[in-house]
Amino acid sequence: MRMTGETKFFIGIILATIAIIIGAVLFFGKDNKTTSTTPGVKVNNDILIRNDSYKTVTATVAATLVEFGDFQCPACGTYHPIVKQLIVEFKDNLSFIFRNFPLNQHQNAKISAYAAEAAGNQGKYWQMHDAIYESQTKWSLSQNAKDIFIQYAQSLGMDTNQFKIDLDSDKIKKKVERDIADGNTAGVDATPTFFLNGEKLENPGSLEDFKTLIKAAIIKSPITQSPTEKYHAHVDFKVYVDGKSIDFSQAKYQSKEGKELNQNIHLHDNNGNTIHLHKRGITIGEFFTSLGIQLSNSELKMDTGEDYKNNSSDTLKMFVNGKENTQFGDYISQDLDRILISFGPGNDKNIQDQLASVTDTACMYSLKCPERGKPPTENCVGGLGSDCTD
Repeated sequence: MRMTGETKFFIGIILATIAIIIGAVLFFGKDNKTTSTTPGVKVNNDILIRNDSYKTVTATVAATLVEFGDFQCPACGTYHPIVKQLIVEFKDNLSFIFRNFPLNQHQNAKISAYAAEAAGNQGKYWQMHDAIYESQTKWSLSQNAKDIFIQYAQSLGMDTNQFKIDLDSDKIKKKVERDIADGNTAGVDATPTFFLNGEKLENPGSLEDFKTLIKAAIIKSPITQSPTEKYHAHVDFKVYVDGKSIDFSQAKYQSKEGKELNQNIHLHDNNGNTIHLHKRGITIGEFFTSLGIQLSNSELKMDTGEDYKNNSSDTLKMFVNGKENTQFGDYISQDLDRILISFGPGNDKNIQDQLASVTDTACMYSLKCPERGKPPTENCVGGLGSDCTD
């Protein structure tokens, strides 16, 4: 049958309409995709994890799961309870890192990311992260999402005035934009996108599928520590508050055999400068917690009740091996580390002197600098799996 000009015109309209509908479905459904492109591709950890990325604490980092997510994304909300269950079930071996990847089509995606990051400045990142996901339907289409997040901050016991300031700060907005840039570099084209030990995943269809992947990653990991593996590493450290060093040789901070404050990471033999580690993957935060001290990226709360928080004139800083580090309590201690934690003026002129005061005796304890002589005599203090055999 010969088509008239009018027939061609109507067919053209129909085809154009179909193309528009398909395009709209692909665009607005991007956040609900359950597969990422090029699964199996390995990505450099320097792109996936930044020093200031929030991560869960594990005893042994045998597997690392990174999620690029959007708090307003329905698919991300569906995966949230699955990820929480994985963190609990693999608490000794799995480290989880969340990176922001708010999608443009979600009106409240960025403000929700800012809210989580602002809460992190007060040591409440994961609490806010969970609260936002678990109430996703309440604020997703709200015109006053910001006010809702401020209410969450208040319910979490935060300083709401500081929260409001941080929520609008350029620093937090730049961090979220950097997350997006890293996601683009890593090939993220949908949310959520997961990377397991650097390998981009095709999103698992169930909790059991996810668990299978993580179990396999743990088995293949070269750093998985068996319950009987002997491990003994050492870290030198100093803590300064307003220019004065804290004396950790005090008896209340020291561990004794059978009375360890923490079997895996502690001080002993009246030495307040060198930390002993008896298990891989232990964080510096776990060490301070065992002493009754709380450490976050904005606060140092001593066991005596003294509380040192970032303010307009004084800030909390952490240096690892001479370089500033923003992981604070989440930092995983390594053998021979030299760590300085200092609270004082932002442009403290005494930082170099404080850095120089951190001893370097860890190498003697670890027997890695025999030219320095024999290490000091030490009593055997450590739990199951340590090299204590006395």
